[in-house]
Amino acid sequence: MLLLLTKWIPVLSRKSTFFQYLLCLFLITIMNSLFFRQQFVVVLSLICILFLPFILFFVEYIFVERQWKKLLTIYKKNKIIIQSIVWFPVLEEIIFRFFIYQYCELFDFSNIQYILLATFSFVIAHIFYQGVSSIVKILFSFILSILFLLTLNIFLTIIIHCIFNFLVYIVRTSKYENHRNW
Repeated sequence: MLLLLTKWIPVLSRKSTFFQYLLCLFLITIMNSLFFRQQFVVVLSLICILFLPFILFFVEYIFVERQWKKLLTIYKKNKIIIQSIVWFPVLEEIIFRFFIYQYCELFDFSNIQYILLATFSFVIAHIFYQGVSSIVKILFSFILSILFLLTLNIFLTIIIHCIFNFLVYIVRTSKYENHRNW
């Protein structure tokens, strides 16, 4: 629903769907972390994973190279890689595994209900963002939901999701390179 609302806000409607989806994931993560205050340490750790390496690299690069404009140019050229391989997986796993699990625990849902809800919401979000072809993500989401349920380790699902997105990125990039060489 939040993603649909971003299309009606003039400032956000001019941004890419990629950015709109990332903004929605971040806002939902913040809202849920306020609701589940006892899980704030986990969320804070995950947000640190998202931003701290980039901030530390940025500071170190500025001290060593003294060229922050060059760094911004490099980031702008590669932000899709960073977003799709790091930020999206972390935020999606926080929302679609961790917080949905917290809600299911709160409302006394069964494990099967958790798996179905997590899978359904993950796929629906991707349909709004990527279109109907996202239905193939059912198996991916189903397996990650089961893994999270078995281990209750959000870091495991985040790492798997990051590696998966990295592989998808490599395949899409190689397809583009093959077509560009024609």
